[in-house]
Parts: sequence; C-alpha cells; structure tokens
Amino acid sequence: MKKIKYIVTLLLCIFTVLVTFFSCEVQDSFEYDYAEDNSKLNMSAWAYIQKNDSLSSLKEAIMLAKDEALYERTEKSTFILPTNRAFKAYLKENNYDAIGTVPVFILKDMLRYHIVKAVVNFNDPALAPKNKPIAYQTEKGEIMYLSHTGTYVGLINEGTNKQWQIRTSNLVPDNGVIHIVDQVVFYSEKVK
Repeated sequence: MKKIKYIVTLLLCIFTVLVTFFSCEVQDSFEYDYAEDNSKLNMSAWAYIQKNDSLSSLKEAIMLAKDEALYERTEKSTFILPTNRAFKAYLKENNYDAIGTVPVFILKDMLRYHIVKAVVNFNDPALAPKNKPIAYQTEKGEIMYLSHTGTYVGLINEGTNKQWQIRTSNLVPDNGVIHIVDQVVFYSEKVK
C-alpha cells in the first residue's frame, strides 16, 4: 500500500512539473518586452469624462457651464475629476435638488478650481518627498496644494483647514494628468 502511495505521489509530481514546464510562455527574442503603460489614455480629458459612467455628473456640470473646451484643449493641465458620489454629497450638503439647480456661475467656479495650470504627476521627482505640499495655481486663480503620503496616496490641500484624498491618480490623457476624487474640493486656508 505504501508503495502505491509513493508511485502515485511521484507521478503527480512529474505531471505537475511537465504541466508547469509546457505552460510557460515562450518569448521570441531575448530582450525584455515592456508592457504597455495603462495610465496613458490616448484621448483628451473630455473624452475620458464622456466615456466613464462614474463621471456622468461631472459631464453634466461641464455641459451646463459650457466648459467642454477647458477639458479638450491642447494646453497640458492637471484635471481633478469628482465622481458621481462626490456630486451627490455636494448637492446634499448645499441643499440642491440636482446639478441643474446649481447656479451656472457656481459650477464654473467649481470646475475651474478643479483644473491646475501645471502637469502634476505623483511620479515626478519634485513630488518624491512625502508630505511636502506644493502650491499650484488653478484655472480659478486660487491655490491648490498637492502632495502624497508615504504610500503615494495623493492628497489635495494637505496642511490646510480641509484636505482630501485622491482615489485614482496619474492617469495620462493627451492634454495632461487626471486625478479622480470622491469629493468636490475647494480652496482651503493654510494652517499656521
């Protein structure tokens, strides 16, 4: 009986080794083939917004404000994109029934604060030191501080009265960088 168990175990080991060996992928050359960069979107920020259901509220706000050109321009910028969840919370906190009931001038100000007039990718060596907020000018003309934690989670307005965490960062459209947040962010004073 022990001999049969030994033979079965040996056959299973040989079978496992053979399956593993023959299931390996063979590469044609001896050079490393780099994978495609998933962060490169090959489209404008506006095209990305239109394509994503989780950004449909942002799309509606942009269309109501007639600001599509800000998101499809060729000038490179950093786009902070609030999700539908962010807009739902914003509407509730400010007693609006729907995005269409928010005054257009408020939508325009909000959208312009969410666009930074520089390309801020957290892979940038200038942003390498953690918890070092750097001030950037927004389209609205106000300052937004961008930084990251030790685990490279992006932060908005760190060191101010109110800060936010970036949910998804470093997406690269043709016209800059996209960071996605679950909150509508706003200017916040630096803590003294």
